[in-house]
Amino acid sequence: MKNIVLFEDAGYTNFGPLTKTRPVFELKTGIFSIRERYSKLLKDYHFYYFYRKSFDTMMSDIGLKGIEKLPDGLPFLAINARIVPNKNFLKYFEIAVNQKSIPATDENEKLLMGVFTTKSDFVDAVKKGLKTNVQPLLEVLKYPWCITNSIGESIKTDANLLDKKQFSSSKLTGVILEKKEDVFIRKSAVIKAGVVLDATEGPVIIDEGAEIMYNSVIMGPAYIGKKSKVKIGSKIYHNTSIGEVCKVGGEIESTIIHGYSNKQHEGFLGHSYIGKWCNLGADTNNSDLKNNYSFVKVEINGELIDSGSLFVGMIMGDHSKTGINTMINTGTVIGVACNVYGEGFPPRYVEDFHWGGKEKLVIYPFKRTLETARTVMERRSITLQKYEEDILKKLYLKLKQE
Repeated sequence: MKNIVLFEDAGYTNFGPLTKTRPVFELKTGIFSIRERYSKLLKDYHFYYFYRKSFDTMMSDIGLKGIEKLPDGLPFLAINARIVPNKNFLKYFEIAVNQKSIPATDENEKLLMGVFTTKSDFVDAVKKGLKTNVQPLLEVLKYPWCITNSIGESIKTDANLLDKKQFSSSKLTGVILEKKEDVFIRKSAVIKAGVVLDATEGPVIIDEGAEIMYNSVIMGPAYIGKKSKVKIGSKIYHNTSIGEVCKVGGEIESTIIHGYSNKQHEGFLGHSYIGKWCNLGADTNNSDLKNNYSFVKVEINGELIDSGSLFVGMIMGDHSKTGINTMINTGTVIGVACNVYGEGFPPRYVEDFHWGGKEKLVIYPFKRTLETARTVMERRSITLQKYEEDILKKLYLKLKQE
């Protein structure tokens, strides 16, 4: 059996604004997205995908095959994309593939993994759940902080999947390397004098075309994406992953930033997850630890969830921004296409398409939202696609109906 269906289930809603504009398997969790990691780990298998229909054109544009492309009658292994593909997963994967074991579920009878021979049985299992006694010890991502709390381990796993022949750490002038054997730099990357790359606690990966400017410090595990720029004197602490074509500066720790987003000025960003096409204004700071050292609570799906974690920063959806000197409280969720600014702390939950801050939040006109998105993207020579407009429009109409 060589066919795998990587699927998202209703659990995608627990990731707030991050999965309003992408399937859950497109979330970056380390160097790679969930999908990319699976395809590299299980490279001998044929992948198909099950996701919300609103993302059909997006997935086609990426070149992915939906489950409808899987020939009828062929057995396939369904894998919930929220499963972390660690050693426990790989053990159960071998059992499932070779012995066609009974489908595995979580404690709420939600499908995790299973072999199916018909698509209809699989779809029913995803939507309705299954009654089974098979509940293997699989790590499952349930909320955004599950990702930010495990960035370091994900980067370590992903580093082992890189083609090391494309990387080197030689011929650097005026650069300090700690544990040089775990520093991986693409030949096209530019590392300026005075930079410190410290891989003592995990690998440091600098991808192609990236630039690390003078006197910056990067402590691993850390990843700097393709064509991204780390500004002068930046402090990039452990467990940080920066996507492609980003500009970052100031102080960043235990954070994921998707591609084409900027935080290029002073200010602290910690234990946070930032979507695509975002911009944090100069001296934006977020809190990631409460002064009473209690667990952080985060609003998800209208319910205040106890994260069970001392450290939770902010979650920001695609196309959102902050003004200069913005303060963001612990466990704040900022939706898609928001603009947060003004004195004081804004609410800890900002709905999609809202502009403002502590004093007042208003819905921004959709036409002007698209104009801003187009302008931002055109500066990077990228065109806002029709399917991207449709996704944003669907979210906006849903908001207006509420």
